[in-house]
Amino acid sequence: MALAGCLLGGAFWAGAGSPVNSFSHNDVLFEVEATPQGQATFAACSQILDLLVQRGWRPAGARVRIQENPFDATLPSADVVLGAGAPSEDSAFDLAAALVVRQFGRALDPAVGDALAQTVAAHLSAPGCGRRLQWERQWLARLDGGDLLSTALPELLWRTGGDSAIREAALGKWPESAYAALAARGVEHPLKALGEVAVAGVVNPEALGFHAGAAGLPAAKAGLDVRFSGTGLQLVALPGDANAVALQTLQSEGTAAWVAVKYALTGSFDAVALNPKAEVVVPLRGTAWAAVLVVGIGPGAHVSINSRQLDEYPVRLKRWDFLAGEGAASLAWETQRHEGLRGFVVEALQTDASGKWSVRRRTLVPVAEDGESSFGYAFVDDDTNGVGAYRLLALTSDGFLAEVGLFPLRNNR
Repeated sequence: MALAGCLLGGAFWAGAGSPVNSFSHNDVLFEVEATPQGQATFAACSQILDLLVQRGWRPAGARVRIQENPFDATLPSADVVLGAGAPSEDSAFDLAAALVVRQFGRALDPAVGDALAQTVAAHLSAPGCGRRLQWERQWLARLDGGDLLSTALPELLWRTGGDSAIREAALGKWPESAYAALAARGVEHPLKALGEVAVAGVVNPEALGFHAGAAGLPAAKAGLDVRFSGTGLQLVALPGDANAVALQTLQSEGTAAWVAVKYALTGSFDAVALNPKAEVVVPLRGTAWAAVLVVGIGPGAHVSINSRQLDEYPVRLKRWDFLAGEGAASLAWETQRHEGLRGFVVEALQTDASGKWSVRRRTLVPVAEDGESSFGYAFVDDDTNGVGAYRLLALTSDGFLAEVGLFPLRNNR
């Protein structure tokens, strides 16, 4: 593997170990153990260093040592010491984070500096990098605990303005400096944007480009009157025995709220923002998890949420008939009444070798305008190949899917 940079003065010996070569790359001095592992680590670190310089970071003057034993105290000090035996991509992550923190200086709170630097390192690293996956898992765990200042806020800075927004936010008092950096880039009201990142992190980390995946959905503990002592995230539990619940924010100061649901079988999600002008009705039948996610900025932030349970929402069925055989299936149903519907959705579901369900295809069936009168509907599928079950759902006006019925095919799973 070719080594980038300039070799300075040959090699020297580090105790009884392998010889160490000195290289200068982008005005950063590298002392690299002359082993295949050391050379591979140096190559990866050179690439990440090039990216940092291209993106406006100034690592010049740093001294980096790459050696098999990074804890050898007999060698001269260095700004960054990396293990030659560690995966090279992990070492590149650690180098990027260390050089970014070094540029921040000592005026910035170390915890804030680490959060910002690791955000930069994560977004410059390969998706499968072990250190990036570790960062993602730690990020998600902190978010589930309600921490926004070291999770969603640095992520929002990066997504809004990249490296320059991170550098600008590191210059002032945190988190006010972050809000100022966002405002300079057109985000005048960061509450909504911050909440959207937080909601995505809780219910669907893949939407943020994360690959580690959430360990599990957090438990909702807060009541309907939510108060914050500082910037954070709280989850409000919804009644588990209700068919549906109507929610509306009554009094809000410095907060934004979303209701999110995870559907059974497929594990897909929906999230809808709450507002004080109208109720949002959440059907709970067919959901595996549901909660209100409340984001608050600053001490004194609070919100009160009104909740009322609904029966037989959004549809009351009068009858249904399902027939399947010889590669075809038909489903007919008649409603007695419906409320707040955009239409019906019929999902053709399939399972993989592990038994996980996924949607093979969806069909939208228009709904009758008069919800107070009985009306009949029909669906026919002429190709059941690969289909394990059909699921009938009602698509509500708020964008949620309420499960009406599940119809398995015995021989196609």
